[in-house]
Order: sequence, then C-alpha cells, then structure tokens
Amino acid sequence: VQSSQALVDFLVEFDGQAAHAAADPWNGRSAGDALELYTAGINAYREHVRPTVRIHYHIMDAGKVVNVVPDYAKIWVRVRDRDRAGMTPVYERVMEMAGGAAIMADVDHKVTLISGVHELLVNRAGGAALQANLEALGPIAYTDDEIRFAKAIQEATGKPQTGMDAAINPLRETEENPPGGSTDVGDVSYVVPTISLAATIAPHDVPWHSWAVVASGGMSLGHKGLVFAAKALAMTMVDLYENPALVEAVKAEFLERKGDYVYEGIVPEGPPPLDFPQ
Repeated sequence: VQSSQALVDFLVEFDGQAAHAAADPWNGRSAGDALELYTAGINAYREHVRPTVRIHYHIMDAGKVVNVVPDYAKIWVRVRDRDRAGMTPVYERVMEMAGGAAIMADVDHKVTLISGVHELLVNRAGGAALQANLEALGPIAYTDDEIRFAKAIQEATGKPQTGMDAAINPLRETEENPPGGSTDVGDVSYVVPTISLAATIAPHDVPWHSWAVVASGGMSLGHKGLVFAAKALAMTMVDLYENPALVEAVKAEFLERKGDYVYEGIVPEGPPPLDFPQ
C-alpha cells in the first residue's frame, strides 16, 4: 500500500519582439532567450531541492526559423514531491523564476495553471482486504507465445530477457517517500477512503510511457492484467458489502490519517482550465 506524488502542471509563455537576427537584432526582445534563461534557472535549482522533488519540463515553442529573433516561446513545466506541503514552495519558486527570466530578457510572461493533484492518502485496512483477494486469485498464467513476445520486447528495449513477472508480492510497509508517479485519484483519497492495486500488463523492467508498454497492453498480456485487476476489485467490493466491520475499519483509518487536514483542490473553483494554449 503505497502513496503517490503530489503534482502541479503549468505553462509559461514569453512574449517579446521579433526582429531580423542579422540585420537588426538589437531591435528584438527574444522570448527564446527568456526560455533558455528560465530552463537554466530550473536546472540550477535542482541542486537545492529535497531528494523527493521532481521537476520536468517540455519546450513546446522556441521560435520558428533561425533568422528571426523569436517573439514567442512556451514551456510546459511540472513539479512533484511526496506531498502537497513539500511541492507547493517549489512550485511557487519555479513560477517566480519565470518572472526573473522575463526581466532578464526584457519580455512579458504569463503563467497558466493546467492541473494539480494531491498525493494518495493510503488506507492499509482496505489494502489488506485487496491483498487477500490478490493472493486468492494467484499469479497470472501466460502461454508460451506470450512469454516469447515478452522476451522479444525486452530484447528490443535492451533489458534482460526474463519474460513476465506476475508474482503476488507480500503487502509491503508504506514507504515514507513514494517511488514515483502521480494520479488524480489522490484528490479522491482525501474525500473518501480509497484503495488501489497494480497489475502486470507488460514484461518485467521495460520502460514505462513507451511503445513497449503500449504494444504489450494492446494484446493479451494487457488484457489478462485488466481482467485480473477487475476480478480483484470486484471481490474486494463484495467483501466490503458483506463485512460492516471492514467498512468501519477503513473509515476509521481514513479519518485518522486525514486528521485535521482540510482538503482544498489545487485547481481553483469554476470551469477547469481546459483551454490552455496548445
């Protein structure tokens, strides 16, 4: 039963003045310069954040042609930490850096919130019930063809050809620092007790968010994992319906872990910011 990382996503746009890069560059104010200064600031800042912090960015626009001082640039930034309390000051600092970069390049800037999620509030009472059902189901069985496919995927991604690993691992103690990843279910977990599981859908140790997982998830390896997860969740729902004491234990742990924390979403009230610039 592990938590996840709190996350906030935002766009930074820089607006300057275009000019001919050879004939009159002094008449330009480069949004590209601001973007480069900004990423340099972020990368210098990495040395001075806690080990649990993650900062990612993706440059979406830095100009169109080489002979024009770019008047527009855009970058997508993401900040994570093990909980919202740790994430928020890093988020605020990185936003301030955007203003500093704009000042240095003499351009304007705009920050647009995309999304933000809490970390998962774990519930070990519910997790233990789910674990019992995982163990009752036992490991997923694979055909020889599926194992060959898995090993081919591992070979193509430079990983040891060990095939699939669908073993049912023991319920581990909750780690202080979650291993990585974020989910909007984290916000749900601060409103109602929430439990979840991980099911095998791809060969062991292949890189996630890659073609290797897509290829595996779209065929029988992924289908078997989804069916396995659905069965485990359905069995756990039956347990909750039939065992009021389990429900009370889940609720009691939820209230204890939440304590006096008052949930407030990172995304402000009103229509969600779905129209951010692409």
